[in-house]
Amino acid sequence: MEKRKLLSWCISLGILAALGWFFREELDFLQEGLRRLRHAELGPVLLVTVFSFGGVAAMSQVMRLLLAAGDNRVPLRETFAISMASNAWSTTLPAGPAFAAVLTFQVQRRWGASVALCSYFLFISALVSSMWLALIGIAGVFFLKVDMALGSLLATVALMMVAMAVIFWMTEHPAEVSRWLGRRSFRGARRLAAEMQHFHGIHLSRWAFSRVATWSLLHRLLDLLALWASVWAVTGQPPLFHAAENHTTIAGVALAYLTAKLAGSAQVTPAGLGTVEAAIITPLVATGLTAVDATSAAVIYRLISFALVTIIGWIIYFAHYARQGLTYQALNRKD
Repeated sequence: MEKRKLLSWCISLGILAALGWFFREELDFLQEGLRRLRHAELGPVLLVTVFSFGGVAAMSQVMRLLLAAGDNRVPLRETFAISMASNAWSTTLPAGPAFAAVLTFQVQRRWGASVALCSYFLFISALVSSMWLALIGIAGVFFLKVDMALGSLLATVALMMVAMAVIFWMTEHPAEVSRWLGRRSFRGARRLAAEMQHFHGIHLSRWAFSRVATWSLLHRLLDLLALWASVWAVTGQPPLFHAAENHTTIAGVALAYLTAKLAGSAQVTPAGLGTVEAAIITPLVATGLTAVDATSAAVIYRLISFALVTIIGWIIYFAHYARQGLTYQALNRKD
């Protein structure tokens, strides 16, 4: 057992060293961020920090509520810890999102969640979060006159709602789905029919779903507010509905946030470094902010919402999960 723990720590330290080497050319980003942070307004910077960690806490609450649908009760501190740790993996390395999903799955299994319940959480949380992002874009188009592809946003919302409706119907009628699959002849039909039986114990009431949707929306809004407060920290004036000279508006911040999320989802570079910053700066400049202030706001936002949250996430991972043997090597072992 001692040898296994020592091996786990060695592997974890090796990963940490690899991260340092991998990001050796990105240290200028942290240095520039710290320099700009020293000249920013303290109050708004503290708000950026609160909003950033509050967004993670909101998604942790979504996890709690969805696991409770399968009668699996987990404290918020545990869901917050795994949200932080998995986020660190997901945002740091190219293969991070896959490992983060496996890590979350294994931790939830240790909490007593079934495979069906883990899958249910994964799909519903992703669908609701994506739907809210699209709805924020639609609200921006109608109320803030943001220039975005309305048709694509409406199509995304429609697809997310159809997918959720199908999943909810399947979880409420697992026996019918199992019988239907049992009559199919394609490969894996019988296995799928057997897996559907595990959904019998999962039930999410309308009230519970409304709470899930509310916390998921809060996650998105807090992340958006973190960028809004970053602009405030640089300019000394909170962005409102009407632009002043060398200042942007709420619409400009919303547009920058949406384009940043799209750029980050592409994972062109680790954590979207470079692409996300550019996606934030361009709309802010186009809506009235100077290039210097837009760059400062982007760097402060990323320094806190990405770098600080990721660093603390790695600390939680090494202190809490790596010590339990949940290392990259262990999770990729094929038994």
